[in-house]
Amino acid sequence: MKRYEYILCILSFITLLFIIEYNKYQELNVFNNNFLLNETIKEELEVETEIESQNNKEIYKEEITSLKKEYQNDDVVATLEILNTDYKVPVVQGVDNDYYLNHLPNKEYSIMGSIFLDYRVNIDTSKKLLMFGHNSSTYNMPFDILENYYDKSYLDNHKYIEIKTVKSIKKYEIFSVFIETKDFSYMKVDFTSTNYLEHINNLKNKSIYDLDVDLHEDSNILILQTCSTHKDYLKYNKKYLIIALKEIEVITNLVN
Repeated sequence: MKRYEYILCILSFITLLFIIEYNKYQELNVFNNNFLLNETIKEELEVETEIESQNNKEIYKEEITSLKKEYQNDDVVATLEILNTDYKVPVVQGVDNDYYLNHLPNKEYSIMGSIFLDYRVNIDTSKKLLMFGHNSSTYNMPFDILENYYDKSYLDNHKYIEIKTVKSIKKYEIFSVFIETKDFSYMKVDFTSTNYLEHINNLKNKSIYDLDVDLHEDSNILILQTCSTHKDYLKYNKKYLIIALKEIEVITNLVN
């Protein structure tokens, strides 16, 4: 009887070990399957991300390329978009700052002119960019929309601007809005590291609004200039509305 109980005990123990090992095997199998599933999902996401990235490369490359074709003009270098609006326009760059004052992006003569980039800077590599366009209280002009920035609530809802080129997407945030009548140092493009910081801080200090945007010597900026039609400045011969923005985000290498 004792021998029978002993054998039964041994069999029970073996059976228990088998069950434990089998459960371990099942758990390991589930773990491996989940790991393989996660790795597969990860690989698929990486492939999708790469495809999306490649698509973006082509989208932004094609956007500028198509504008060059549409206007039959290789001077098209970018698009300028005020986020949270439907305002998006081509930006051209000539060999001087005169031609596009009275020529459209297709090079047709017109007093409306174009939005154009200062001929002294490079859209993709320059630390400071300047763009110009006409404004009028009588006619519809390319930079009329900038007059809305006299309204602080408008600025709060439209503080970001995006510049797209064939090589990058740059997002800017407004750090200064002011009207200039005599100090045209904002047009300067050559700096040392020290006087550059002084320069951009000076632009900020001129602002009619106190905007919480930090500036540093490595900050890239964008200046938008147009004529001001503000009623308080009618007596001045020269009065320019200046919108100064700091680059806050950039996506580069969108094309091979």
